[in-house]
Amino acid sequence: MQQALSQAGSWQQQRAFAQPAAQEDAAEPEEVPPKIKQLATDIMALSILECSQLSNILREKLGIPKGAAAMPMMAMPAAMPAAGGAAAAADAAAPKEEKKEKTEFDVKLDSFTPEGKIKVIKEIRALTNLGLKEAKELVEKAPVVIKTGVSKADAEAMQKQLEAVGGKVVME
Repeated sequence: MQQALSQAGSWQQQRAFAQPAAQEDAAEPEEVPPKIKQLATDIMALSILECSQLSNILREKLGIPKGAAAMPMMAMPAAMPAAGGAAAAADAAAPKEEKKEKTEFDVKLDSFTPEGKIKVIKEIRALTNLGLKEAKELVEKAPVVIKTGVSKADAEAMQKQLEAVGGKVVME
């Protein structure tokens, strides 16, 4: 019994040593400016659609391509202090230099003629592999993006096919 009590006491002592350091050892946290707090509050109040739109605007302003994968968050804190922000500036400038000619396009059905609606639905079905109901709903939502991230040649071919049956198509 005595041995069990002594083991329990040593377990509690070990647990006390495993606790994080007291606040007095830690550096004082930076005071966050009210402007940043308000910005965070405003972002948290956005809907999913608004967040998506904000993301698109930031990508455009920062020159980040649509298909770029997000940088792992664990690598960023380690890289930023060592580089002093210079690496981030170089990374942000690199996509702008490469972005000379657009290679991926979004095909958008802008409108269609009333007499060509059925033909446009059939073409949309052929181009997107959608069912009849889904293709009809998509066409009726015009203006709507039909396909994203297609090559210029494919986008032009889709545009010709849809315009031949009465659709007005825009490549973005």
